Amino acid sequence: MAFEQFLNDLCNIYHVQKDTGSPGYGLNKQPTFSYPAEPDVPGVACHFGVKSESTSINQTAPVNVKESRIKLTLPTGTDVRLNDKIIDKKNGYEYIAEIPHDVHGHHIFVYVTAKGQQRYL
Repeated sequence: MAFEQFLNDLCNIYHVQKDTGSPGYGLNKQPTFSYPAEPDVPGVACHFGVKSESTSINQTAPVNVKESRIKLTLPTGTDVRLNDKIIDKKNGYEYIAEIPHDVHGHHIFVYVTAKGQQRYL
């Protein structure tokens, strides 16, 4: 099986941007962080390793919080950084990247985390 066939998903990568602005209410300027509206690296072939997924659900009131940690595989040379936002184009789920690891110049893997809420009925 060729490595290119292993990359069966597509994702968009957004680099975190630092700015200095006031949060309002008369507060002083301070560093703020945000993501751009358009992806910095669009349509990257990737593979979300769902078998490596680590999921936990914290029961809190009024909502339950689901946290997932998934291994994401990318082609070598992909510009992915710590705290980048990664969106799975198949289902629209959003993830935040941890530290990327280059595997002998062959590919890159990075653990991504997702947080979601389950609303009460």
